Amino acid sequence: MKSIIHPTYFPNIEIFSNLIKYENVVFEVNDNYQKQTLRNRCFIYGANGRLQLTIPVKFSNTKKEKFKDIKICYNSNWQKIHLKSIQISYRNSPYFEFFEDYFFEVFEKKEKFLTDICLKSIEIIYEILEIDFNYKLTTAYKKNYELSIDNRELILKRRAVKENIIDPYSQVFETNHGFISNLSIIDLIFNYGINSLDLLKVSKK
Repeated sequence: MKSIIHPTYFPNIEIFSNLIKYENVVFEVNDNYQKQTLRNRCFIYGANGRLQLTIPVKFSNTKKEKFKDIKICYNSNWQKIHLKSIQISYRNSPYFEFFEDYFFEVFEKKEKFLTDICLKSIEIIYEILEIDFNYKLTTAYKKNYELSIDNRELILKRRAVKENIIDPYSQVFETNHGFISNLSIIDLIFNYGINSLDLLKVSKK
């Protein structure tokens, strides 16, 4: 059985747990790009609570464009802002010093396409967790796939999700704002380290 799913920027825990659940992963890159999805954004735990990090993109309002063709906009120094936000948010987490260096490559290289940085961000997490990152990309858009689990709806920002995708774990600012579920996988990585797989493997169905 294979999973059809979108590559997203430092995917949330729900999406990532679905990625590692299947041996055969096919990333959807040929559908029409939609704004206000998780393709180009992630959420981390900042000092003031849930913090959104968004990659600015060049997007046409007059014609449909495929996800794979969406280019990243570098008119602002968003890479520096994202890296600084992550550093400030997680510098006091148990595993920050172990994994900080893995993230520099994402924020130093200027990828041309959004899909490239999404795939790179996922690859980094796989590398940290010592998992082989094997996948294929769609070659054309299909509404339905036979013998596949369609997880493409997981990128919808406002879709309802379960309260706790995995069991609650310690977070840096939880004494101020409580436990926040389903943040970017990097929240789990910095707080739980390579033991993150133990929580992900028992993710609630």
